[in-house]
Amino acid sequence: MIQTLRSNEFNKRLARLQMAEKQLLNPRRRKRKDQLHIVYAMTHVGICGGVKVIFEHANKLQEVGAKVTLVSHYQKPSWFPIEAEYIQVPFDLDLAKGIPDCDVIVATYWDHIQACIETGIAPVVYFEQGDFHLFDYDSMNLTLKNFIQKQYKIPSFVFTVSHQAAGLITKIYGREAQVFPNAVDESVFCVNGDKELGERPYLLMVGGESAAFKGIPDIIDAYEKVKEDFEIDLYWITPEEPSEKLRSRVTRVFVNPRQQKIGSLYRGAAIYICGSTYENFPLPPLEAMSCGCPVVTTNNTGSLEYAVHGQNALISNMKDSVDMAEKIKEVLTDAGLKESLITNGIATANQYKWNNIIQNILVYYKNIAGHGVLPDCTLDDWDIAIKEKDCLYKEDYIKLKKMLLVTNADIVKAPVIYSIEKVPQIARWEVVAIRKNCDEGIVEECYCPVWPLKKLHLYDLKGYQSFLKKQYDKALEEFTQLYNGDTSKDKAVWAKWIVLTLIRLQRKQEAKRMLKQYIKEHPHNADFYKLGILAGEKEQQDPFSVEAIKLLGEATGSAEFFYKVEP
Repeated sequence: MIQTLRSNEFNKRLARLQMAEKQLLNPRRRKRKDQLHIVYAMTHVGICGGVKVIFEHANKLQEVGAKVTLVSHYQKPSWFPIEAEYIQVPFDLDLAKGIPDCDVIVATYWDHIQACIETGIAPVVYFEQGDFHLFDYDSMNLTLKNFIQKQYKIPSFVFTVSHQAAGLITKIYGREAQVFPNAVDESVFCVNGDKELGERPYLLMVGGESAAFKGIPDIIDAYEKVKEDFEIDLYWITPEEPSEKLRSRVTRVFVNPRQQKIGSLYRGAAIYICGSTYENFPLPPLEAMSCGCPVVTTNNTGSLEYAVHGQNALISNMKDSVDMAEKIKEVLTDAGLKESLITNGIATANQYKWNNIIQNILVYYKNIAGHGVLPDCTLDDWDIAIKEKDCLYKEDYIKLKKMLLVTNADIVKAPVIYSIEKVPQIARWEVVAIRKNCDEGIVEECYCPVWPLKKLHLYDLKGYQSFLKKQYDKALEEFTQLYNGDTSKDKAVWAKWIVLTLIRLQRKQEAKRMLKQYIKEHPHNADFYKLGILAGEKEQQDPFSVEAIKLLGEATGSAEFFYKVEP
């Protein structure tokens, strides 16, 4: 389900590529505000080093006085203690449309740079943490290359975490990138603290099996060579359940452990092993150093940003389990070398502390916030049907106006919120602004919920009028006619009202039967899972429906949807 939704979002962005334009900014003195507001747009929030770095940015920036908001399609994760504001955007809505008014937008992956710019809300900076598009560019197809090349051209600011990555960004995409390295959370990853105590000494590795570049099989192969001569175990920290094939070859597996647990595993390990074939600026080797754990790493460019062979780590060739095994044995047999690696590793990690780095990032963001987005038109070019008082939230009106100044659309819709007795609040996409000199009639949506300008509007609509007058038999007939005669996305709307009307007629069993059909037709529409709960017994809520609603959020891809749908 998730992969389908993400693919749909990407395909919509791909279709808009021809409309991508460089964000034009006007250097100006930023108006004095009590607090700088930074928004990070996040493609995913699963357990990985790149996501953890963003969460560290958010928490540390808040500590030094900024306001930070994280925006993602996914539910707020529990694996990291997030202190910033967190907004979950429905999967049906482009991620960027959930961005609130702010001073700086940080695009954290290339696929949503254009969408962030098209909001017109604030200057956009692209934060590059490295992936296949940097380290395996030649293997990409032409469509993907063209898309990413275009995305790189349109933000005015780009920054990354290593000089290695900055060099690749210039070489491949022709952009200069500022470098702010990653850092270690010394409150968690330090020498003092609990240690994991195993029955025997153990090697430690971190990474998911599905992330082939982590080289997990190579590490396991090296371990099996080492254990021929040493009584030693292999522990594995992974964000996902591994296959039985690999699980059976290691001693212990830790799936999604807390940060404190990871710290104790570093402190107790005989050696930390990194088998990556590419990295930008990997945190685990540096965290291991900070915990007093000697490191053996491959010669991937990211590790080489701070790892020096024979000084603070031993470096093996990539995809060479024989060489890796020899390096591991060297550390296990040479006490003096091991102690030297530990001492120098701690000194290296001490150079990468958040207190210093986050201050530099804050200054960087303040400079970006000092720029204004240059408009393509004026508000006088628009007929705007609403005022600030019509918006549910004051800042949303600001967001709408900023969008109108940069959008290439001629018609802009917003969700209008209606309240109906014993029905969850509904939101209908209705026109709130029209360009006075309309060219192509392009329609765009702005997620800024507003109260209805005409409260009795629904009384003028077929089906709704009968429902509101409690003429439910007539309403059912009319909604059924609308459903049978529609082939657009509105079909889901009429299906929803058919079920609601059946519930009002106390025909719940029929409503449930119809729901099964509609869910098959619209599996990504949360409204139908909500209806399943309404049609059932409150004491027997279907766990699948509850989780589907939490995952999907509002069905904003439909012409009408339940507002703030919740189980």
